[in-house]
Amino acid sequence: MLALLLPFLVLAAAQSTANSTASTVDLEGVEANFAQAQLVPELLATFSPSGLLDADFGNGSISVGVALTQDDVASSPTLTVVPASNATAFAAGDLYTIIMTDANPVGTDESTTAQTRHWLVNSASLDTAAAPYAVNWTGSTSITEYAGPGPASGSGAHRYALLVYVQPSTFAAPANLSTADTALGTWFLSEYVADAGLGDLLAATYFTVENGVATVSVESTTAVDSSTLAGYASTTVTSTTGTYTNAATSGASATSGASGASASSAAASASSSSSSTSDARRLSAGLGVAGAAALVALVL
Repeated sequence: MLALLLPFLVLAAAQSTANSTASTVDLEGVEANFAQAQLVPELLATFSPSGLLDADFGNGSISVGVALTQDDVASSPTLTVVPASNATAFAAGDLYTIIMTDANPVGTDESTTAQTRHWLVNSASLDTAAAPYAVNWTGSTSITEYAGPGPASGSGAHRYALLVYVQPSTFAAPANLSTADTALGTWFLSEYVADAGLGDLLAATYFTVENGVATVSVESTTAVDSSTLAGYASTTVTSTTGTYTNAATSGASATSGASGASASSAAASASSSSSSTSDARRLSAGLGVAGAAALVALVL
């Protein structure tokens, strides 16, 4: 087993630090996950990312759609933007608005049910000297300081979207959200974006948090099948976490991300039907340096 895994673990460790731009399949995967989770078009009318948003709550970068606990996300994350290789949307001196909003459980009518604003920062910037770009808070205004998720008990898995919007020179904060230290509260994200005159949504990710066992009926979603993505047509796939054989050409099925209650079972089913070699490739691609080292230590 170790002999099978080691080449791919070394490859993942090397490439997870070497890649500084996002591939087409990376971006398509995020788009597909947002659609599967019904964040598009319910919360966001459209979403065509110019980069990946990397969020680290202290235990490594999270996967898009991952289920976390309240303790996991009690403190604000470190944010980094991994630009697309052909991205032109990021420039030195540009300003951005950073948002985290609770979009409630899957199936919520976002046009009639308000979201909860957990984080709102205006005039953040990016360190664009070299990719990936760390979010720089110097000179920014924290309208609403980060407030960790606290969904109601039994209400199901809530989707928390982290968003990076272009903040153009014509940006004008609405009067009720223009001063620092405004408490957590409800809003309609689409109204804020329009009223403030925000520009494009450049990068985003999301995670879920659930408090207890759901006592209400919540719609389920499925994991994204990577083989359905347009960028997955070649025999190899390059992503920010590694380069590996296209599962569609190696006889395996692949999933990307996890959305909702049935995502983990779908991903598990896909994994169990794969060959050992393909499993190792996908495993190594998602581990990164720390995960690879940990797995080698465990096997040894």
